[in-house]
Amino acid sequence: MDYQLVRLQESHCFILYQWDLTEPRRDLYTCRPIAPLPEFTVYSKNLINRVQSQRHIIYCLTQGQKKILGKIEGFDFNSRNKSMEFGYYLPPAHRGHGLGTVMLRLFLAEMFSNEILDLHKLYATTAEFNTASIRLLKHFGFHVDGVLRDHYWTVEGVTAQLHFSLLRAEASL
Repeated sequence: MDYQLVRLQESHCFILYQWDLTEPRRDLYTCRPIAPLPEFTVYSKNLINRVQSQRHIIYCLTQGQKKILGKIEGFDFNSRNKSMEFGYYLPPAHRGHGLGTVMLRLFLAEMFSNEILDLHKLYATTAEFNTASIRLLKHFGFHVDGVLRDHYWTVEGVTAQLHFSLLRAEASL
C-alpha cells in the first residue's frame, strides 16, 4: 500500500472535524477537559493557527493522494530539552488494520530526522485501559517512565495514565 504522512492542509480540516464530531467516546482519547466542538470555521482556523505557530505539527496518514486514514500530531515542543509530546487518532473504521503501526513508524522517522527540531526524545501518554495504544508504543520500544494514579476520568470511572518516552538513540529507523 502507498501510505504517507502529509502535513495538515486546510483541505484536511473538514474530515478531522467530522471525526471529532462523530467519535462516540471522545472522553477516552484525552485526559484533558472535553469541550463542545465549535462550528467548523472556528475549528479549522484553530487547527491552522496551531500549525502556523510552529510549535505544533499535524500530519495526516494518507493512502494515495486523497484518502485520509488517521492523524498524528506533535505538540508542546521544548527546545531546551529537545523533546515533544505526540498523540494519534484513527477513526473507528480504520482501527485494527495495522495503520497505527504504519503511522507511528513514518512519524518517528520524520521527527527524529528533522534537523530543525533536533529532537532527543518523543513522549506520549495513554490511559491504562488503552491496551491497543500501549501495545503500539511498546512495539516501537517506548519505555514506561511513570504512572499518574487516578488521573484519567471517564464515565466508567477513574484509572491511571501511563507516560511513555523514546529517545532518538533508541529508535530503530
